[in-house]
Amino acid sequence: MKKLLLLAAGLSICLNPFTAQAKTGTQSKDQDVIVISFDGMRQDLTEKYIKAGDLPNMEALIEKGVWAKKPETIVPSLTAPSHAALSTGATPDKTGIVSNEFHDPEKNFNNKDDAFHTTLHVAPIWSEASRQGKTTATVAFPGANPETKNQTADYSVFYGDTWAKASLNELSFKEASGWKGAPKSFSPPQEASLPLKLKRAKNRTLFVLATDTTDDGRVNYGQFTVSEDKQIHAEDGRAKRDEWGTVPLTMDKGEHAGFTFKVKGETTDLTEPVPFFKTAVTSGLFSGPEGFEAGITEQFGFFPVESEDDALKKKWITREEYEQISARFDTWITDVSLYIKNTYKPDALFFYGPQIDHEEHKYTLTDPRQPGYTKKKAERYEAYIKWAYQLADDTVGKTVEAMDDNDHLFVVSDHGMEAAHTMLEPNAVLKKAGLLKINKDGTIDYSKTKAYAVPSGSAAHVYINAKATGKKGIVGKDEFDDVKRQAIDAFKKAEIGQKNRNDMLELGIEAVLSGKEKEELSKLPEASMKGIWEAGLKETIHPYETILSSGDAEKKPLGHAHAGDILLIGAPGYMMANGTSRFSKPSVELGTHGGDSAKQDLRPVFMATGPSFKEGSTIGEVSTLDLAPNVYNLLGIKAPSFVEGEVKSALWRKKEE
Repeated sequence: MKKLLLLAAGLSICLNPFTAQAKTGTQSKDQDVIVISFDGMRQDLTEKYIKAGDLPNMEALIEKGVWAKKPETIVPSLTAPSHAALSTGATPDKTGIVSNEFHDPEKNFNNKDDAFHTTLHVAPIWSEASRQGKTTATVAFPGANPETKNQTADYSVFYGDTWAKASLNELSFKEASGWKGAPKSFSPPQEASLPLKLKRAKNRTLFVLATDTTDDGRVNYGQFTVSEDKQIHAEDGRAKRDEWGTVPLTMDKGEHAGFTFKVKGETTDLTEPVPFFKTAVTSGLFSGPEGFEAGITEQFGFFPVESEDDALKKKWITREEYEQISARFDTWITDVSLYIKNTYKPDALFFYGPQIDHEEHKYTLTDPRQPGYTKKKAERYEAYIKWAYQLADDTVGKTVEAMDDNDHLFVVSDHGMEAAHTMLEPNAVLKKAGLLKINKDGTIDYSKTKAYAVPSGSAAHVYINAKATGKKGIVGKDEFDDVKRQAIDAFKKAEIGQKNRNDMLELGIEAVLSGKEKEELSKLPEASMKGIWEAGLKETIHPYETILSSGDAEKKPLGHAHAGDILLIGAPGYMMANGTSRFSKPSVELGTHGGDSAKQDLRPVFMATGPSFKEGSTIGEVSTLDLAPNVYNLLGIKAPSFVEGEVKSALWRKKEE
């Protein structure tokens, strides 16, 4: 707990990276750095899959480099704050990124800011290194939005807009007319219209041309071309039935966008409507010299959709097709990143892979208390997660292959993931305590509310509606401490019943009797007999495991104005949710994070390889805060004074080596 409090308060000691540099030897100025962050990659699962031979590229990487046994991240261990720590070497009290979503006290009390589109309050490595004369690049890296002023890299690619959601259209074909440059067809060409409704752009109609390319004496339409003007161009999307095609689009203001499609179904003569699946229409943001965006889109196409969860849920696509869509995104990010490396030769390159986090949120099924848990289902879900790790391994393999003798590679993650079985509604607790008021339509009445919570993952910030903010606050200075005390007491007293206690106890007993205690216990939310005992025998639990606040009304638990007056972190298995009607409900997501990464499930990964690093070495403790000073050290430039991490001497070769 002491460690957690220190992290939460942002009290890490700021160390001078050049102290360690003096011990390891001054680095040459032509050292290049690549950082890949795989969101949600767990240290324990990575190690498990490496030992099983499932991640050959990562196995080769750590054989030639360094692997951390006890990596940790900051509190709360959420994507935006943790990536802010990775990219700056500073805790939330300096970055201002206290959660994935938070309230800004300079705005109205009902305000919630998206951390992924918020300016960091200290400079990330890519902008600071650029200021010191280095060339930097970022691709899809959290916190590297090129629209953020003064904090962009020299070359930057980031998520853009979603212009239209995925759809499954039933296309009715008729005899084609008015086409120019149509390919040869052994049956009369057919056409269909595809309406495309777009956000923030003019709606348009696309045309789908079906041709019969097999001279077999049968009507067999198997080739499909998508056009905007019935004129066949080289860039038009085309694909055979049940194969993927891509359609590039230019939006009203010149943005490069597009979608991927597949013509499904078995009706080859087109006498019945044909299912036409299209992914979301997406685009990217680009920042760089003239020709930068054009060079990427000409060679790799538009910024693709990251995943298609709703389409999978609605059974518009199969699991295999879902994986193909996600893999295309991963391939695009990797290929574009390595293209930038080879073409523009940045001193530091940062890029990002979201698939592991995405799959773990949906498929971390390891706890009998989780909705729908069965051993068979858990095995199937683990296969989905392992697929995401193997996708990351492919990225590592491509990257290592593209490296030269001066390159250094860090493979890191922002946090791990733990199983979630229950969602908590902290605002329901505040409502019962009389601190939060509801309108007739069920929404929060912020004008009469004294405190409300902004949840994210396993954490939630509770904000008190103080008059001192100057935004029509209702809690005076003399009442502030009392309101905070009432809120803290309400969360301390909150209890909910344990679920599936017998299943938990049975699983623990089986583990002991089978002689496989260590292996089986690792599958539980708490890998200890104490955890089994508590989960199996206790009828109720206090789900708000950690409640942090400051004794000084002027200060926040995380030391920044964006933080709540109270920080809540759920017990293992519990995550936070919006809502004001129920204390708890079954979890929609199966994986969560936000708590202390000293817990094994939440540990991130830290791997490094390169000529300046030790070979085949294992180090102990390392923090996400330590990435920045080690990158600055490699680049041979001065780390800013706000950097709180340290250069890890155990990582570096000695000068005489």
